[in-house]
Amino acid sequence: MQKVLLALGYRQLEDYLVKQLRNEFVFVEPTVYREGVVRSVGQKNPDIIVIRETLQGSENILSIVYELRKRYSKKRIVFIAGKRDVGDALLASLVGMNVYDILFGDKVKAQEIIGLIRRPNEYKDVQHLQPKPVFDDRTNQVLFQAPDIHEREVVKEIVKEVYVNNERKDSERVISPKRTADEVNNRTHNEVPSEKLEPNKEVVLTETIDTNKNSDLNKVEKGGISPSLVDTKESELPETKDKKGLFDRISKVEKEFQLSGKQKILTFMGSKHGVGNSSIAFNTALSLAQRKNKVLFMELEDRTPSIAYWYELGGSNVEVGIDRALQGLEQKQFKWVEESIIPSKDLHQSDSTYAKNYKKFPPTLDFMFFSNRYLTRQSIDNIHIEESVTKELYLHLLFQLEYDYIVLDVSPDIWNETTLNALTYSHKVYITVTQDVSTIGNALYVLNEVKKSGIHIDKKKQYIVNKFEKAELNIKGIEDWVGSKDVITIPSANKDFINANYDGLPILLSSKNSQIKQAFQRIQKTI
Repeated sequence: MQKVLLALGYRQLEDYLVKQLRNEFVFVEPTVYREGVVRSVGQKNPDIIVIRETLQGSENILSIVYELRKRYSKKRIVFIAGKRDVGDALLASLVGMNVYDILFGDKVKAQEIIGLIRRPNEYKDVQHLQPKPVFDDRTNQVLFQAPDIHEREVVKEIVKEVYVNNERKDSERVISPKRTADEVNNRTHNEVPSEKLEPNKEVVLTETIDTNKNSDLNKVEKGGISPSLVDTKESELPETKDKKGLFDRISKVEKEFQLSGKQKILTFMGSKHGVGNSSIAFNTALSLAQRKNKVLFMELEDRTPSIAYWYELGGSNVEVGIDRALQGLEQKQFKWVEESIIPSKDLHQSDSTYAKNYKKFPPTLDFMFFSNRYLTRQSIDNIHIEESVTKELYLHLLFQLEYDYIVLDVSPDIWNETTLNALTYSHKVYITVTQDVSTIGNALYVLNEVKKSGIHIDKKKQYIVNKFEKAELNIKGIEDWVGSKDVITIPSANKDFINANYDGLPILLSSKNSQIKQAFQRIQKTI
């Protein structure tokens, strides 16, 4: 099998590509910086190199491609560019260096990346990206002009995955209606809900990745992939009078997630039990949902959870939870994941004694907890979950159920695989401590152990000091101790927190303390 090197700078996308193609290609260790691409190719000898324009690093991206072409002329390069126009200098230069597998635009489908890895382009597929040479007899010079693309017809492929009894059986290449290149660049997408995948039905599987080009190409542009299922055949798609783009007809029944790059996994971990980590995580999730984001709060404490108890959030779903969702992913019963979620909008209609409180929750805030059966398990019950599947759960929640933010409240037990996965796959990790030497010292110990295990979170960790007040151990002393200059403090407001929990309301919905609200605004600014 051919070997593939991924240089995308986006772990979730890399994991998705590997999962989809692992039976067809061998994937070598990915490269996360521009400076390492050429060296990795020399060391690992891949047949295909997949590079994203916004890969982090200071080296010029075109110089990297030039060096690869010079040293390894027979290796194939798949290049994913941002928003660029036909005739753009970068795209034209790539074609001039015999790089034909090019994708560009605001939203690039992950399925298109997979398609190019499987089936390479030819020059005729990208010749329109190069300026057209014209020889001037009078001046004896070669002039260039933009290619005439208005009469060029573009044929777009859609990969059709055929599912039988919820399993993919084979793939078909379906040619969509012809459109001009202008129409392709101006396509629009309408959204309709995905439908349940039923046995013996054919579905079209598509994904998108946000490739908007950052003005500073040295910064990573976080994009996302997002699978959606469409229960229809190409031949059954309805006609439309609006002919703005290739996907106009398809967009009437196809749901395409327009991820803006804000989709993130946020992990909150206390240095010890009892530092107030769950309260901070929950109120952060609440504050994000108040800004119209679709947020899922997950309490991954599987023995003594707090949030579900404080706010009586079990409701009718008390018998299903995170454990059920993980089992569903293992058994390909993806509906179990949705059944394990407690939506705020359902709580709003509850007849619980807390119904008045629930109506104050943002409707875009959902919850997941372990089921009561799992929390009260005994060793003799033989109830087991596969903790390694939590990674798959995060990807499913982001890219299938469209959550903008997943807020994880994890145990400080770093030998717990659930905690390790959360630290590994999060975009941001918040370490909660109190103004106490033992909790700060334990945080440093825990993070050192995490680092020794091979998980590096230095660039994404953020310290939060809960219950902060004026004392000899001041903020400067804490910052010097932990080696960070941007530690966030939550003021000591024990009375407010006690009253909030007693009333069954998060502190952001119950307290008028402006310092508390400002503290959570500071947390938001770091996300």
